[in-house]
Amino acid sequence: MVPADVRANTSGCLDQCELGPTVVIYPQGIWYGHVTPADVPRILDETIIGGRVLADLLIDDAWPLNTKGKGPASA
Repeated sequence: MVPADVRANTSGCLDQCELGPTVVIYPQGIWYGHVTPADVPRILDETIIGGRVLADLLIDDAWPLNTKGKGPASA
């Protein structure tokens, strides 16, 4: 069950289009990219409830926020 203090919002552009659908979790500041509907239960169970970061969805810190299509050269 999702805790009562959890809220999901839609957002406008997060300027991360090249990283696919993006989920941002606050107040932790966790950014997940290439998220699919199938990932949502795992995000809820493991991150929201369990407090664990999902390495396979995590946007690497090498990607600056507001990239507008300009990620790190190594990507």
